[in-house]
Amino acid sequence: MIVSQKIESYSLQIVSNYAGGGGYQMGFVYLYGENQKYLGYLGIIKDGHSLPQNRQDNNEVLRIYFHEAELQSILDTLRNETFVSLEFNPSSKWASIRTSKAMAGNGELAA
Repeated sequence: MIVSQKIESYSLQIVSNYAGGGGYQMGFVYLYGENQKYLGYLGIIKDGHSLPQNRQDNNEVLRIYFHEAELQSILDTLRNETFVSLEFNPSSKWASIRTSKAMAGNGELAA
């Protein structure tokens, strides 16, 4: 069964010389749902290093990992999309950030 949580807000923390995440974690994107309920975080790991396994704690808090190269796309998605959710499959440890279905281009002019 896939766990799906709507993301209402987020905060960003960039860290230097953090020993967690195998010593290669360079930041966190903390995620919040309805009524500012803490959903978990996206751990940002330096490119070229293995990602820790995604997991869900007993209190349902999610710990999901992405490489540093994905950070800009993640932040753009959180800033620009009207509906964003975090999905996690507890059996396979697979996770994703998902948006709602939208019209391609949203009527914007091509650059």
